Amino acid sequence: MMRRAIRHAVAAGLSAASLCAAAQAGVPVPRITSVTFSGTNGNYSATITGTNFGVAPDGIPCNSCQPLQLQIVDIASQPQQQVINVTGWSDTAITVTGIAVGKGDSMRVGVYNQTLGTVDTWGGPVIAQEKNTPVIAKIERSGKGADLTLTISGSSFGPTPAGIGNNFESPFFVFTSYNRDLPGSDGFPWNAGYCGANDCNGVTVNISSWTDTQIVMNGFGTNYGNDWVVNPRDAFCVGIWSSQNPGNGTTGGTYACKRAPRK
Repeated sequence: MMRRAIRHAVAAGLSAASLCAAAQAGVPVPRITSVTFSGTNGNYSATITGTNFGVAPDGIPCNSCQPLQLQIVDIASQPQQQVINVTGWSDTAITVTGIAVGKGDSMRVGVYNQTLGTVDTWGGPVIAQEKNTPVIAKIERSGKGADLTLTISGSSFGPTPAGIGNNFESPFFVFTSYNRDLPGSDGFPWNAGYCGANDCNGVTVNISSWTDTQIVMNGFGTNYGNDWVVNPRDAFCVGIWSSQNPGNGTTGGTYACKRAPRK
């Protein structure tokens, strides 16, 4: 793990010594503690607060940009990255304007610390969750890699959809992983299950059960591997649409984000 992190630091133009000092100081990952939105429908601003975001990457602040180190994605158009204005970046706060999304849309935010070579993610609604959309209350994690198991509890997931089992792929479930590869590489991020109209990786998921209040994903199927892997403590997000949703992954979905288990 340290060798990989050092490789990332060198790629970012940073010394291995500075990376080791950060790791020894007990600062292994950035942490997003909150994302707050303000504005009007189709034109929102956001303040992302937390710790260990690191120094501002080259090219930031920026206007009408899609920075690799700050990825904001609307579940209605995922995995397409939003075009935004990044107006400020410090170790504890990032400010963004010009987010062209709707009130109630569920978003995922990924922040990459170029010094540490690690990512944190956040998932949630703009202002308030849209009515009649799935509620993700808890994600329990076990296993690792291809056998990562998620027990997702909540409500309004809908009845069991057709075709669940191994190698499931439908517009009702998406798993998105930031697997520590450098931003812009094929594995940052990657998608399994449903991946929208763009940038599909073709990785399937194994769904052992699906009820209105609980979904169990027990690992991955086709195309898992190479760049598309889950390492211990990788940040990931899950997106769920009701199995009765007629929008085919374009409306009414919900994001929630966590980290893979340590071991």
